Amino acid sequence: MDFFKTWLTGYYNPGKLAGELAEKKAPHWGVYATGMRGLLNSLLLYLPLVILGKEPTSPSWLTFLPTTDYYLASVFFVPFFFYFQWFLLSAFIHLVIRLSGLQSNIDHILNITGFNSLVVGAFILVWDWIWILTGWHNPPLLGISHLIIDTWYIIITSACFIRILNLKPITAVLLNLLWIVVAVPIAMLFMRAPV
Repeated sequence: MDFFKTWLTGYYNPGKLAGELAEKKAPHWGVYATGMRGLLNSLLLYLPLVILGKEPTSPSWLTFLPTTDYYLASVFFVPFFFYFQWFLLSAFIHLVIRLSGLQSNIDHILNITGFNSLVVGAFILVWDWIWILTGWHNPPLLGISHLIIDTWYIIITSACFIRILNLKPITAVLLNLLWIVVAVPIAMLFMRAPV
């Protein structure tokens, strides 16, 4: 199955998605998926916000970057941030699995996490535009809705961890919850809601 068909499979069949990703021995699809997610956010979320003259509701936490320029900087910064976060958190999960005395494969983890982040991230992009176009201006509530949507990430990534890495279901779910617990503070530091 090709990349785009597998992408669509992530929305309705976690088991089939896991089977497709199991066949990928090198992390190419994770690399492509992370890059695609970054470009989608840069070109279809932050660039239109810049063109519309929008500014983040939440102030910048980075002293060198004024809030007024945050969306413009995000157009260029977001793809690199997604790659940084993806690699850092995948390596962290790999380390946790190995320290637990279990077998792991960093290439599979990179493919699984990168690809599944694209599946869920593309949906979140559409969700964000629904909020923007309807005029909802509540960044904390939008963040909470993202966490609810991340349940789908937990499901499909856990299915992949179980099938590809032979992890027990509870271990797979706990690893994904750990991913989110570590990811959220990093994202809060660098990312700003589009509303």
